[in-house]
Amino acid sequence: MFSRFRKTLTVTRGGAGQFVDGIFQPGTQSSFTIQASVQPTTPDDVELIPAGKRDRLSYTLYSDTALKIANDNTQQLGDRVLIDGETYEAMGRQPWQNNIINHHRTVVVKEAEQ
Repeated sequence: MFSRFRKTLTVTRGGAGQFVDGIFQPGTQSSFTIQASVQPTTPDDVELIPAGKRDRLSYTLYSDTALKIANDNTQQLGDRVLIDGETYEAMGRQPWQNNIINHHRTVVVKEAEQ
């Protein structure tokens, strides 16, 4: 993809956790940066977001990097992306591997206020 449309974003990824004496212990987190174009979420992109989270602020990222997405069935957390000082979770991804401009389209959703 064209680099002039991309910005540097920080991604935080949680490591695999484990149960210790019956209590879940989260894995170690790591951070890295990606280059991505940040775009408004279209109605088609919203379909990639779980129904209970579609009312939250969201963006669509276009990047060479495949982000890990959340999975409510397995309780897997998605990668966390920092955009303009706010944290968003990766909720849906579609690879675009057309051999012209290969990239990943990832929908990120703002985390709920704590």
